[in-house]
Amino acid sequence: LQFTEEKLGQAEKTELDAHFENLLARADCTKNWTEKILRQTEVLLQPNPSARVEEFLYEKLDRKVPSRVTNGELLAQYMTEAANDFGPGTPYGKS
Repeated sequence: LQFTEEKLGQAEKTELDAHFENLLARADCTKNWTEKILRQTEVLLQPNPSARVEEFLYEKLDRKVPSRVTNGELLAQYMTEAANDFGPGTPYGKS
């Protein structure tokens, strides 16, 4: 209710202290990275059947498979970026 009143200009905006703002930003960042890593983990565990068929056909036709980032490499990249984003003092950064 207060949020709506603040948006409509009927109430003063609640001022949040800097520490709480920092916690909100970190929580949003953690949520975003966790969701991104979770989605990529699901892709890794349940690979795309058409991609597997494509790899199989390239192998049978003795052709070179086009180089692209694998699901495992992409997951590792996301984890590394998350660790760098959070810093070494956090659980993400330590892993």
